[in-house]
Amino acid sequence: MAIPSAHAQSDTLIVRKLGPFGPISNNAFILVDKATNQSAIIDAVPEPELVLAGAAGTDVAMVLFTHSHHDHIDSFDAIDAALDVPFYMHPDEPWADHSRIQTHLHGGESITLGNTTLTAIHTPGHTPGSLCYYAAPFLIVGDTLFPGGPGHSTSNEHLQTMVQSITERIYALPEDTLMFNGHGEDCTIGQSRAEQAAFAAREHDVDLHGDVLWARD
Repeated sequence: MAIPSAHAQSDTLIVRKLGPFGPISNNAFILVDKATNQSAIIDAVPEPELVLAGAAGTDVAMVLFTHSHHDHIDSFDAIDAALDVPFYMHPDEPWADHSRIQTHLHGGESITLGNTTLTAIHTPGHTPGSLCYYAAPFLIVGDTLFPGGPGHSTSNEHLQTMVQSITERIYALPEDTLMFNGHGEDCTIGQSRAEQAAFAAREHDVDLHGDVLWARD
């Protein structure tokens, strides 16, 4: 496999987007600090050999998890066996073996990747410990937010929590921030905010949850 080209880049950071992988089309991301060539793998999605190949030519320094749904930790064992690097996750994630997580993030922490600083943002709702990772002008959002709507919710309470995370924490970032999610296409915060405004202006069923779309629900 050839070394993947940059999907997006800033003055300091390269984003490699890989996939889709597995039965529900997971995206994988490799963040590469330009100055030092240190990299971070985002989530242990299916097909670990392709994820690891996607980090070829870099010095992998860490694995950052957005959450612990099965499709985001599917390759946990394989990547752990292949790399001697720390794993990062929120302690409230219920589907992971936390004895094997070296660093627990609660949100607000700064993570050093070479000369790049990533900020962990806690965005509960899709899962209790969902995390986003920000390094301007990029945001890794996992399954919290997609073009057209929020991530899947299992109750109205969880949907409301997720919408609050989106509006108060994600939308607090600059509108030109480019968001990379766990499945599908990218979008900017400005595009998402405009979509969500129509949803916010309407009344909703008290039990609304599931796969919600800003324009439909």
